[in-house]
Amino acid sequence: MSTLLAFPAGWIPRAHTTIAYTAFSTALFVGWISGLWRELCINSVARWPVDWFPSVSATIGDHAPPRAPFQILIALCATPRFLLLLVQWLVHRYPPSRPPKSSDRYPLDSDLDSAGYSSAIKDAGIKTRSAAAKIEKEVEEQILKPVEEALRDEIGNSTLVDVELFVGIARTFCCGGWVYITSRDHHDLHDLFMILYLLLTLPWMFLSTQNCSNTRTRSIRRIPFFGFLAMIPPLIWFYYKHSIMRIPGAYTYYSMFEWSLVLWDVAFDALAVLELGHLKIAIIDTTSSSGRKHVATSNGQSTFYMPKIRTTTHTKLDKDAKVDWTAELPTPSPKWRQALAFASDVYWAVCFWTVFTSLGLQLFYWSIWKLALAGSELALLANLSGFAFSMRDPYEFCTSKQGLLTHRIMTVVFGMGFYIFPCPIIRLAGIFIGVWTGWQVLFATWERLKGSEEIVAEGQILGLGLVITLLIKYINNSTNPLWAISHPASGGWNKTGLILAALAIYEYYRRPVDLHPAPPLNWHIRKEPQPYTLVKTTKWQRLSITVGFGALIHLIQTFVTDAGTIISWTWTGYPIKGPTLHPFAGIVIAVASLGILHQSRKFHYHLTILGLIGAIALYRYPDWIGYIGGLLLVFYLQAIFPSYIRILSIFEPGPTYGYALVTNIILDVISVVTAAYAFVPLGWIFRERTDLVLSFCMVATVLGWWSTKNIRLPSTSEIPPRAQRRIRSTKRYTIISSVLLSIVSIGYSYSKIPSGKPVPYYPDHKIFSGGIWTVHFGLDKEGRDSQWRMMQLIKEMQVDVLGLLESDLHRFVYGNRDLTRVISEELGYYVDLGPGPNKHTWGAALLSKYPILNSTHHLLPSPHGELAPAIHATLDIHGQKVNVMVSHNGQEEDALDRELQTTEIARLLRETSDAPTVFLGYLVTRPGDFRPWPYQILMEDGQMWDIEIEDRRRWCEYIAFRGLWRIGFARVHESDISDTELQVGKFMLPKPGHPVHYESNKEMYWHIGESDIPEPWHMPSMFRGNGTRGHRYVVWDGPLYYLPPERSGLQRYGQGWTIDP
Repeated sequence: MSTLLAFPAGWIPRAHTTIAYTAFSTALFVGWISGLWRELCINSVARWPVDWFPSVSATIGDHAPPRAPFQILIALCATPRFLLLLVQWLVHRYPPSRPPKSSDRYPLDSDLDSAGYSSAIKDAGIKTRSAAAKIEKEVEEQILKPVEEALRDEIGNSTLVDVELFVGIARTFCCGGWVYITSRDHHDLHDLFMILYLLLTLPWMFLSTQNCSNTRTRSIRRIPFFGFLAMIPPLIWFYYKHSIMRIPGAYTYYSMFEWSLVLWDVAFDALAVLELGHLKIAIIDTTSSSGRKHVATSNGQSTFYMPKIRTTTHTKLDKDAKVDWTAELPTPSPKWRQALAFASDVYWAVCFWTVFTSLGLQLFYWSIWKLALAGSELALLANLSGFAFSMRDPYEFCTSKQGLLTHRIMTVVFGMGFYIFPCPIIRLAGIFIGVWTGWQVLFATWERLKGSEEIVAEGQILGLGLVITLLIKYINNSTNPLWAISHPASGGWNKTGLILAALAIYEYYRRPVDLHPAPPLNWHIRKEPQPYTLVKTTKWQRLSITVGFGALIHLIQTFVTDAGTIISWTWTGYPIKGPTLHPFAGIVIAVASLGILHQSRKFHYHLTILGLIGAIALYRYPDWIGYIGGLLLVFYLQAIFPSYIRILSIFEPGPTYGYALVTNIILDVISVVTAAYAFVPLGWIFRERTDLVLSFCMVATVLGWWSTKNIRLPSTSEIPPRAQRRIRSTKRYTIISSVLLSIVSIGYSYSKIPSGKPVPYYPDHKIFSGGIWTVHFGLDKEGRDSQWRMMQLIKEMQVDVLGLLESDLHRFVYGNRDLTRVISEELGYYVDLGPGPNKHTWGAALLSKYPILNSTHHLLPSPHGELAPAIHATLDIHGQKVNVMVSHNGQEEDALDRELQTTEIARLLRETSDAPTVFLGYLVTRPGDFRPWPYQILMEDGQMWDIEIEDRRRWCEYIAFRGLWRIGFARVHESDISDTELQVGKFMLPKPGHPVHYESNKEMYWHIGESDIPEPWHMPSMFRGNGTRGHRYVVWDGPLYYLPPERSGLQRYGQGWTIDP
């Protein structure tokens, strides 16, 4: 007989544990990422967000996406499950009574080195083998045999072991019952099998524990047994509160305890591995003529064994033999070739920053459409490719020329080329791969340089790439035209970007070896420590530089990826008291560009002081002081980045790069939670705590530099001549590029200053239109940038005064964009951006064809839910002051918030009750609802009139007015731009001395046909019927028109009248 296959019995519980945990975690993960989380939390008592965690039954059975992989994995778990029952029954029925004999532990065949065995006996003080055998026999007779008999007495009748096996089999079949018969298929049968399973689990755990032959193993297995028991009383109590008392929220706690039962249950069976160390599963060929069994052993323990198949012997390749592609050339490359390589590297840096900054924007697509965690947030794990450097094979491939070239190609193809796919999930997958490989290119390059001064040149190249992305975003209305979310219809330059990327990659492929980064002298040959590591680095230094680098990347993401970000942080409204986008965004780009040039380590202390002062000024002070602080912060971040990565590169790559980006991910998530706390469990902890995030980032960045400043890095004499040449050429080209970028940025920004004033759509008539639109962060249902499509609809609807909601995009998850740029610059509007990102709102913006005389920003009361922004402005409309209020109330779940917010809005409106006013806002109420719903509070306390009292199909957006004659109202379908329609009202200023007064609702809401009113009153007819591009009038076939009463003197206004009637 011969053994064909043998493996340790301990593999069985390991396989069972791995598959079981994978099955349940996969079901939970798929339920989250597929967007079913809210549906999974729905129960007979409450819905999301009152109940925010699903039960086991709902997760594994209610919906197909999580159910399918779960049931497949559980089916795969059946084999190790039944094998586990078998081997545990065997080990309990025939327990090991003693350790293996010496002949078992040390096989006396030719495979064992007898000399080594003899020396081991001598080392133990035993002179002969017979003496060793005698001692072993005495131990067995006097010690092990009595222990064996005592254990058998304690275990008792083998019948209990057979009962254990029967209970295990019955329990397994019950598990199949509640797994494959879901609660939706047959609720009662599902519950019956689950109850039987829980009841059988108790005797299973009890018998499995009692039948253990080893006291220590028995004690360990009691831990999950008692843990399982401890979960049952609270489980029953919360189930009673949920199903009998019907208390909202109890379902979530019941679910938590139900999931904990799963954890304890699988953990209990996992500990069976402690009893199976002496067993091995073998498949034996009984027909073999071999007279002996081939048994694989290692140190007395069974290992995996398969007979080797003889093959033809080939010449062994030396795995360590590598081509040295960093060698010197006899003749250095000419300057034009150096310049070409520099330009190629800078453009690849542009590609990297493009792909990296597009990740947050693309993954956030699902979050904004579901207003909750959608699972796409896990795409942030693309930043963790640094951990791959802990493994030899990925490390060797990534740091090779072939690996660097391959990953550059993948970054461009997946991260930028996937713009062609209309499906957002495909684009996200491509960007995920692009970010993963992009970081690997950077980490591999830094790892090759190992603290060399040449890494500063690499940092300057990366900095220049970042500045260029700033400039092209500024030129392209704050949207990077190379992003995968962009396409030609939304102003994308995708094809141009890919052609340039292809040229850059081709140059890299053909690049002479002396233009590639080179490690310090003999770094890849020496085995002893390098000279500059004689100052031993400490764990504290590695921890501080790791966390500091993650914080530095987050700061760069936040403040140096759009030229308008620090301006939005400091904007306070009209009259203008601080910087405007044009021309001061150009100065931001110039400062970021010049910061790259400052690379002297002896001035880092002064830079750090300036950076800290800048961060404090930016956060605490508005207008000019905050802006200047922002410039100091941007300069500081750009200046320290190259030297920071130089120090980072000397540490162990895998954990250093990996945990640095883990820090970055954590900070990214927390920074979003500071505003999105109402939609995230436990989000209140970081509510409005941008101060904590900014403080931590600055302190961590400074500590990372301070703790490593004394580490000696390779000097100029310790790097090869080709690296010295590359450092000099990079420095020269960086200076030229930075100066040119600064001049171009400032010059272009001054050219963008408006030369004329915005022109209303009806400049010769005292008529204006006001609109409100919730634009969903500028992403349409295809996940594309929607600014150009928004602009087209606003232009065609001829909106003079527009309130945009959900418009504050200066965060990394929104792409650090300015949603007003395309609309205001293409159509001509004055703009008030509203409360900035440091105010933690979703944003509200005001665009006006008329001069904004004054505007104030307000954060409405929000004790529980999301912060509500508001803009209260005074416009000069045809020489008359008209007030406009733009606001965004909280969601339906926070009734108190909405009541308090609307009460504050009403107070602000009531204070100017004698002025003509238009309200453009988001209320979340039904028309006619009584207080505490917002409708009555706004209309009565704010002394406003609803634009159309009979429009009962409103819920979010509302337009109200007073002191004006309302002459038109329309609702236009948003197509797939947003999730909310555009509402537009048309108003007429009263004649001097003729105040606006309606005697009754009938008079106010009397409708009139379009053919009976003058042409300037009309709204576009192109949206009647099926409309155009998906936009059409909704609720009614066209706009509603209203005729002012005869006493207004304006019933025929517009038929040849001038601006002064």
